[in-house]
Amino acid sequence: MRSARVDILLLTEDLAIQRSFHTALETGRDDLLSVCVTTREAEAWLHDHQKPAVVAVDFGTPGLGGLKALGRLIKLAPRTRLILLTHTPSVAVARQALRLGVVACVPASLTPDDLPAILTLVQRPNDVIVLPQGAFETPVKDRLLSRRERQILALLCDGQQNKEIAHTFGIKEVTVKMHMRSVIRKLGARNRTHAAMIARDRGLV
Repeated sequence: MRSARVDILLLTEDLAIQRSFHTALETGRDDLLSVCVTTREAEAWLHDHQKPAVVAVDFGTPGLGGLKALGRLIKLAPRTRLILLTHTPSVAVARQALRLGVVACVPASLTPDDLPAILTLVQRPNDVIVLPQGAFETPVKDRLLSRRERQILALLCDGQQNKEIAHTFGIKEVTVKMHMRSVIRKLGARNRTHAAMIARDRGLV
């Protein structure tokens, strides 16, 4: 018996993810896949077209806008089942996304063999979180952060500047800058803002 038709909107510029969806949907399913590569394009698509049954969003899409963007997409298609594709497993991010209205958080690395099962599950009333094996293990480079570095990272994510962080801990601003450079290096971040994004994505704060 053929499965019911499922119209899907995929938001990603990642060609590997696009290929995985195309491959999965070509193997015996009668699904309709539309692809957008930017948040703005996806919002316009949802505004102009009949709402799909499923929207799959790559959380690694450049310029996505984080969880706020997901909220906007959900408002545009409140009856649509939204799947979040994550590159870094984080229970904290998954919980926030589910509270927002996302119905499933799954690894972006899912194979074409896995996708049909996920698409079937998300059409049921239960929320779904799929994490790869070892997801609860702390990555090596995360363990390299010292207690003070984690404290400073938490205040950075709260929007505090170096001067405010220094005042909080009773240390010199130059010391905060030193710790900040270390955090950026250990997380492989480009700058302070990127470090904060990585920290939130990994559930470090």
